[in-house]
Amino acid sequence: MPLSLDAPPRRVTPRLVARRAVLAGAALAAPAILRAGPASAAGVLNITAYDGFVPPDFRKAFASETGIDVRIRLAASQAPELTLLVTERDHPTTDICTVVGARLHQFVADGIIEPLDIARLKNWGRINPLYSEADWNRVDGAIMGIPLVIGANVLVYQTQEVTPAPDSWGAMFDPKYQGRVTYDIEDFLLCAMLLQGADPTFVSYLGNQAAAARAVDVARDMLIAHKSQVVRFFDEGSELAQLLTGGDAVLAQTYASTPAKLILAGQPFRRVIPNEGSMAFVYTFAVVKGAPHRDAAYRFLDALLGTPGMSAALTRSAGYLTSFNNSGAGLTEVEQDAYGVPEDALSRIRFARSQGQALSSSLIDRAVEQVKAG
Repeated sequence: MPLSLDAPPRRVTPRLVARRAVLAGAALAAPAILRAGPASAAGVLNITAYDGFVPPDFRKAFASETGIDVRIRLAASQAPELTLLVTERDHPTTDICTVVGARLHQFVADGIIEPLDIARLKNWGRINPLYSEADWNRVDGAIMGIPLVIGANVLVYQTQEVTPAPDSWGAMFDPKYQGRVTYDIEDFLLCAMLLQGADPTFVSYLGNQAAAARAVDVARDMLIAHKSQVVRFFDEGSELAQLLTGGDAVLAQTYASTPAKLILAGQPFRRVIPNEGSMAFVYTFAVVKGAPHRDAAYRFLDALLGTPGMSAALTRSAGYLTSFNNSGAGLTEVEQDAYGVPEDALSRIRFARSQGQALSSSLIDRAVEQVKAG
């Protein structure tokens, strides 16, 4: 009997995403069940994943159908996950790990993951080609990850205070909202680059650091010149939620998972991908090099892709839009408002790519400090 998750949708509050360097030192939560027993035991699959990336109902159904015990070790962020997997590299215990697309090259360089055997994934075609065929998902021509969920920068606005509905990052600089704007400086610098027509992936600036520096400086100067727009910069999703629900801020830049919680709760907020576009990250599942339960890993991954109702179940569980074709299928109207992205907006999204990360970090980190001090 095929697995299925088709059922009346449940109202689930999405998790607030901890994605910044403040969590770089956070420990991985390693349940005893993952460490218990020999790593090569039959009927076992070990996954290092972010909270909600394996929907509980699917995990239970998969175990019941296959007899495979799915053991999950939670990851808080990429840096500690990578550190742990490097220490286990010679004798891996994890079969599947979570990798953000912009870091796939790093995980390959450190010998952690191996190319996917697409022939073993009969349901690979369920992934939107925008993600499955993306160049950021390839290293030396090989596909490395199964695109899973997408987090995009969005413009959030309070519908009763912000009229007409904004469609540009330029709304953040509108003087009528002075002192009622909030954003994360690092991320909004990239949005300001989009507003200026620059390349926030930095790939087009490779080999021309001077051009990259000029683009960052223009965005930095724009933020400094309009600093009076900002009620307060935020670092965490909980802080942003307080600013919005308390009425201190009516416009914000953030990743899509944070406003979803407010929209699901019936708060008067909406979010939009502006006309200039948005920066986004894609989390993938990758097969660990030397995975002790490789067959079980592919069986699990193919079932994850092929299970009816998985896209909606994964969105509710993880708090993100999925990479599946017709990713909004099965979501309620309110959930569509909270998570959905129109097809035309998807075409405006730029995805973080590893090739530009080093150049980006060297310039953006400096600009962040200058905005704070400006």
